[in-house]
Amino acid sequence: MPYILSVTAITGYLHRLALYQNSERAMLQPGFNSAEICENFKHFVRGAVCADIVIMRLFAKQTISYTATDYISLVAALIQPVKSRSDKLRNKDLQFTASLYSFVNYVRLSGHNIYMNISKIIDPKISRRAFLALTGIVSALMQSILNLPWLAFFIFAPMVHCLSVCHEKRAFRLDFLCFFVPYYLFQLTFMLTIWKICPLPSFASIPLATLAWLGLTLWECILMYLPLSLFLPLRPHLKHRLSEIVLLCLLLTAGEWLQEKVPILAFPWSAAWLSVTSSPLLLQSATLISCRLTSFIIFLLNGLHGEIYTSKKRFAYTAFALLLQGANLSYGLYSINLDKKLDKIYPQIDVICAQDSLEGREKLHRKALDSARSYLSIMESCWRWGTDLVLLPETAVSKDYDEQLKEFSLISDFAATHGCTLVTGSFYLENGKDYNALFAYDKNGIASSPYLKQVLVPFGEKTPFAGIFHLDTMSECADERRTKPLASDGMTIGSVICIESIFPSLVSRQKEQGAQIICVSTNDSWFGKSSAREQHYRHCIMRAVENRRYVLRAGNCGISAIISPTGEQLSVKSDKSKGAVWGKVTLIGR
Repeated sequence: MPYILSVTAITGYLHRLALYQNSERAMLQPGFNSAEICENFKHFVRGAVCADIVIMRLFAKQTISYTATDYISLVAALIQPVKSRSDKLRNKDLQFTASLYSFVNYVRLSGHNIYMNISKIIDPKISRRAFLALTGIVSALMQSILNLPWLAFFIFAPMVHCLSVCHEKRAFRLDFLCFFVPYYLFQLTFMLTIWKICPLPSFASIPLATLAWLGLTLWECILMYLPLSLFLPLRPHLKHRLSEIVLLCLLLTAGEWLQEKVPILAFPWSAAWLSVTSSPLLLQSATLISCRLTSFIIFLLNGLHGEIYTSKKRFAYTAFALLLQGANLSYGLYSINLDKKLDKIYPQIDVICAQDSLEGREKLHRKALDSARSYLSIMESCWRWGTDLVLLPETAVSKDYDEQLKEFSLISDFAATHGCTLVTGSFYLENGKDYNALFAYDKNGIASSPYLKQVLVPFGEKTPFAGIFHLDTMSECADERRTKPLASDGMTIGSVICIESIFPSLVSRQKEQGAQIICVSTNDSWFGKSSAREQHYRHCIMRAVENRRYVLRAGNCGISAIISPTGEQLSVKSDKSKGAVWGKVTLIGR
């Protein structure tokens, strides 16, 4: 008796198939009413004339009994039952294998049938745009909680491809919105937490936070679309498909640039390069121009991968993609090896970045003197003799600077006693206006001229149009007089406060003014458990790479870190407990 592991029709599906069996033969016979199969599956079973039966596997020393093909083609998986109990035991493995083949074949055909039925109901345009929305969400998650840097070269491919093949304005806009609206909505969810720092009552700040979230999403979409709106008018002037992809990628990169440079409500929080910050090798292209070059390479490789899957010229696009990625990786290796030599050229110092464990509301209601004493205890417990620089978070002493106050005298005494430079955050009152500031105490305990924060968190530290509605703001924006790097003990310390780290040009300006090291003091406790804390930290990794400077980051309750000029995370403290990170850094340019 034969065992038929899989019987498959080539050209059609089984229609009302039944199994007929006697002692001599097994017959596949259509229309046998006593054992009909798949009777109610209209699209799963359909007839076809004169098809062959393909037996996928036949065991040796066995013959096939007569099997009727007639005029109906077959799709089935059949196990011929054995006659005796002993045969069943001997062929247990065989039956299991055959059953597995049957199940897989059934699932495959069922899946195909479901797809065909859905495609008849749902418009292909709708399914395409649903897929764009899904990839937009995944792209946003990759820039926050997902650590999958190599996926960045594929996840934007549907968006780049769909936009590059559009010829109508309406279709172009719909595809754009289907990707970027979910993309920015998930990127900017942290805006819902600003009600905690908004200078308004809760009943007003929560709706304001929701409106700020939706409004900022819309604003980011508008800024991204403005350069992209030039694609369709410029497209007729291009002769090659590759030039269309390059143009689209340039316009996408220009959209990211515009989000930083627009004079009203600039907020470059989201960028394609954020997806690859966990891989220093993929970041090094930023040293040639800026982080915008890294974004352009990511977009272009995604566009090429889209063409590999859809175009007939797959070999050409594959070769170009391999060449581009190979050049990107080669330069990355060269740049990393080159920067390792900097440690042998320039002097090194020991540093400490301290952090407390205060959440937003707790920090707000805590006395400044208690905060100063808490940081003194952290620095004493983590102190390593020979340390040259200590960095404290944003507003570590939440009071207006006055050297006569006990809070600040404790900080200055520590710097003088331990013989180190100590950078701390506080407030600074000038001409009746409060500013968010950084001070550097030298080895003698003398404070430097302050650095004042230039960019404030929208709807948080500063409410837009607050003067019109007579609303109070937490602090003011600084002018050009107090925005230079801090100078202390022969060091030029680039100063960045909180949200300023997401602005590439602002940090680059610190480097141009002679900064040998970049210190980022921040308070991310307002973000709560959202992914914004990780997103904000990833910007610091890119600031280190594109400026070729060590970056020290001290967060009120994390993330505190020491980052090398190649983007390597030398020491990281990501939890919210009290403590510090420490290590050696190089003063580049001294």
